[in-house]
Amino acid sequence: MNGSMKKLIVIPSILSLMMIALVGCEEDNGIYGSGGSNNITLTSFANSYDSQVNATAIARIDESYRTGTREIKIKNLVNNYSNQSLNTLDKTILANNFEGRLENKNIEVNGRTVKRPIYEKNTNNKSSYEVTYKTLDLSGVKADSYLAGNTVSDSRGIITSLNHYPKIPATLAFPAGSVCYIPVVTSERAFLAFNEKDKTGYSALDKWINAAEARFDDNRGYSTSKFGVGADNKQHTAQVTFFAYKNQPAYQYNGVEYDTGIYEADYVAKGSSNPNTNSFRSVVDCTIVNEVAADFLEREIKRYY
Repeated sequence: MNGSMKKLIVIPSILSLMMIALVGCEEDNGIYGSGGSNNITLTSFANSYDSQVNATAIARIDESYRTGTREIKIKNLVNNYSNQSLNTLDKTILANNFEGRLENKNIEVNGRTVKRPIYEKNTNNKSSYEVTYKTLDLSGVKADSYLAGNTVSDSRGIITSLNHYPKIPATLAFPAGSVCYIPVVTSERAFLAFNEKDKTGYSALDKWINAAEARFDDNRGYSTSKFGVGADNKQHTAQVTFFAYKNQPAYQYNGVEYDTGIYEADYVAKGSSNPNTNSFRSVVDCTIVNEVAADFLEREIKRYY
């Protein structure tokens, strides 16, 4: 799923890299841009590096789920976005005494809930995994709808792609009918997820740990833990957690030794996540949008970048 799994997998207890925020919008339980009760399209925007022009590339990514199918369309907006393999990569799942796959099959879509079972390796067993997308009205929201405080807890408002692409004039607002989707992840088990796209260049898990612990050059504290996952918990895993520091949230990184490689994995907790949807209480991540909002962003990105 989108988002967060880096855009689709989230860490309920710890802010992930993409969990930023929103202001002054109330939750709306209507279905926008879904195309029907068994069809939903989630749109986000992503950057990569285009080596041919030595510049940033920007793409629009439309991820559509229908009962039984999933499709990703990538549209280059500025230069050439390099990650063209998003539609072909399933996820390897590792958990306590469990190894399986999160695949693009047997998908069920009901309104804004997308269910995808996790299949245990070499068995017919499966675990439930689903994402329900809450909606927030973005009509009239501008880049200044997000108010950064001195600390994360002091910040309020809506962070959207308008904040990620500051060349778009701050006076522009999302048009009527614009909506963002906020994913609520519900999983039967806690697990780590990764695929070939997440393979690192490290030859050993300890080398990945050393690099992960050095990702910040400030004085923020961190903790590192090692544990086993997978069948008989034979797969070695490390988790490096950086604590919240000044106006920065907490970050968590997971490294997994699997087959002949070291992978950086996403983490999903057991139960349901509880992302913030109250822009007056805290920040809300509003970077997954419907077609109306996406068309607006596409037009303005192409105009100013």
